[in-house]
Amino acid sequence: MSPRAPLLAAALALLAAGTAAQVRTERDSEGKIVITNRGSRASKALAAPSTPLPKVSDQARAEIRRKLKAACDRKGLDYDLVTALVHAESGFQQYTLSRKGAVGLMQVLPATARRFGVSDPWDLDQNIEAGTAFLAFLCSLFPDSPPLVLAAYNAGENAVAKYGGRIPPYAETVRYVFRILEDYGRPKLVAQAKTLLATPADYDRFYVPYRNVAPVTRVLYMHVDAKGVRSFTDYPPSGVTSTPIVFKDE
Repeated sequence: MSPRAPLLAAALALLAAGTAAQVRTERDSEGKIVITNRGSRASKALAAPSTPLPKVSDQARAEIRRKLKAACDRKGLDYDLVTALVHAESGFQQYTLSRKGAVGLMQVLPATARRFGVSDPWDLDQNIEAGTAFLAFLCSLFPDSPPLVLAAYNAGENAVAKYGGRIPPYAETVRYVFRILEDYGRPKLVAQAKTLLATPADYDRFYVPYRNVAPVTRVLYMHVDAKGVRSFTDYPPSGVTSTPIVFKDE
């Protein structure tokens, strides 16, 4: 018998027992098919963080808002929409890392940072510069269409173009767009976004069941050595200064 046979048999037994009802397939923000139990009772149990997430002080939040407002004013961006985006991306946590490598307050990918002339996306000012520069570029690409701007910020402008200027049928992207627009509080834009879905059923399929499902996050600890190399551990490393960060574990 193949070494994998017992594992396969166990997996089939679980499916037969009803676990399959909690598992679904979706496409992520890159269009890749993933299997997830997001939203199920099992996922909620696993999502409970073992360590409380870092708190954002009122002073830190006010400073972030000041910096965002200044960047929005320079680039002609809607400050309220950008703050809704930041709330969805990082919850105003400066030190946030996604499983895909997006960094910081505005969840800037290293390639995006380089694209807009930023050397260190972990730096708050540089992160805001790269994130707002990307948004300004997308606003010029998709004028008068905040839903497409948000979709492109999450999945990339090429993904939006691939689907004919519509919101790609990616579960993560659909949830992202509607979560931000509802937080933004513009019902007309929510209605507009529904008309821009590449697959009309995606609103009810990907967003409605997860409207109140919190992101899966946990705490990691970041240490930067003398050469500027960052390391991440599940626990505070001994003998060095580390920074607790929010890891988007989904």
